[in-house]
Amino acid sequence: LTLGPASALGVTHASGRCYVFSPNTAGVPEADGVTPLHLGCVDDVGVASMTRPSRTRCRTVSSSAENPSVAPGPRLLTPSKVTAWLDCAHYLTLKHRVEAGSFQATNGGVGEFARLLMDKGLEHERACLAEYRAAGNTVHTVPDRPKGERFDQWVARVGDVMSAGHDVIYQMPFVHGGMRGIADFLVKRTLTDGTFTYEPLDAKLARREAKPGHILQLCFYADAIEAAGRRAPEQVHVWLGSGTVESIRLAEVRAYWRRIQLQLKLAMEPSPEAPPTVPVKCSHCEFCEFADACTAVWRKADSLQFVAGIRTTETAKLQADEIDTMAALAEGTREVVDLQPARRARLASQAALQVRARTTPESAIPPYIPLPDPTPEEAAAGLASLPQPDDADVFLDYEGHPFWRADSGLFFLFGLLTKSSPGVWTYEARWAHSKAEEGA
Repeated sequence: LTLGPASALGVTHASGRCYVFSPNTAGVPEADGVTPLHLGCVDDVGVASMTRPSRTRCRTVSSSAENPSVAPGPRLLTPSKVTAWLDCAHYLTLKHRVEAGSFQATNGGVGEFARLLMDKGLEHERACLAEYRAAGNTVHTVPDRPKGERFDQWVARVGDVMSAGHDVIYQMPFVHGGMRGIADFLVKRTLTDGTFTYEPLDAKLARREAKPGHILQLCFYADAIEAAGRRAPEQVHVWLGSGTVESIRLAEVRAYWRRIQLQLKLAMEPSPEAPPTVPVKCSHCEFCEFADACTAVWRKADSLQFVAGIRTTETAKLQADEIDTMAALAEGTREVVDLQPARRARLASQAALQVRARTTPESAIPPYIPLPDPTPEEAAAGLASLPQPDDADVFLDYEGHPFWRADSGLFFLFGLLTKSSPGVWTYEARWAHSKAEEGA
C-alpha cells in the first residue's frame, strides 16, 4: 500500500494501475443492493468530523423508523451510508437524527437523472443475469424480502445458500460485522483441494474501470462470505457497463477496507472533545435527501460557496484568514495569504455585486460593473474572433442520452437551423433511434 496525504490512499493493482482513494472520487447513486454496522444507541449529537480517504455513494435503504411496517431490529449500517459518510461526515449525523425522529428531510434527494441511472443500473444487472443463464450456469435467485420482514430475518430465512453449490447466486443478502448488504452475484470458484468458495461480483454502469466505492462494497461481501465458513475469496469483480469484467485481487485492497472500518468506528464513537459535524458542499449534494436542509444552513450563514465562480480551495484560504461570509469578502480590502491579489479583488468585486443585489428591487436593473474594452489580444480570441453573421450560417443543435445502453450513449437528435429566406428561419430535425441511424 502506498499512503499519500492524510486524505488519500493508493493501491497498486496487478495490472499496474494505481487505485487512488481520495475525496476527489465522484460517484452517483448505485442501482443495486445495500448493506448494514451494529451501532447500538446513537443520540442526537454530531459525529466527529475527520479526514476521509474516499468518496462514493449508493442508494439508501429505509430503516424501521422510515418504514413503520417493519418491526424494529438491530441498527445496522448499509454501504450506502458508509460511502456517503466517506463523502460527507455530516450525512450520518442527519441520518441518525432522522432515525431518532428528531429531524425530517425536506426533499427526496433523487432527481430525474439519478433515477435514470438507477433504472439503467438495474437494466444492466438483469442483462448480466441473462448472460449467466445463457452460458448454461445453474443460477439460484434468492427469494425476495416480503414487506414487514426485517433484513436480519430475511437473511436467516434464506439460510446457507452457498452450501448447495450453485454456479451463480443472484441477490444474496448478508449481515456481518454490524453491516448488511445484497451482493448482485456470487460466482462459484473451485479450489485446488476440490472444495469451492464464492467470489462477489457487482454490476456497475461505470464503463472504464471500477470505482473505489464499488470495491468497498465488494470487500464487505468478501468478509461476509468468509464469515459464513467459506474460504476467503481471492478476487472480487465488477461487471462494467462496457461489458468488461474487471477483477481485483482482494489482498491488494483489503488493508484499505480495514482502515475505513477503523475510521468509521472512530466516527461513530467520537471523543467528547470532537467537534460536531457541519455541512460541507460536495458532489453528493446533488443526490442527497438533506440537500435543502444544508442549503438553508449555508444561506443563513451567508456562506462563501454562493460567490459565483469561487473555488473550494479559495474558500478554504479565505476562511483560514477569518473571512467566512460573502458580506465579509465584499467589504474586505486586505490581502489573503496564498491568494493572488488580482484573484482576491475579483472575488471581492463579485461578492459585492451579489450583496448589492439582495437589496435591489426585482423590477430594477441588477447591479453590474462595466467591463473594460478588450485589448487587441483579447479581441482576436474567443467569441470576438468569430466572423460576422452571414445568411449562409448553419446552427447545429444536438441532444444525446449518455446511458442509452449500459455500454454506450446515443445522439438521438441532430437539428439544423438555417435561414431559408430573409428573416425566415427553418429548423430541420434528424432523429436517430439506433447506432446505425446515429451514424447515417
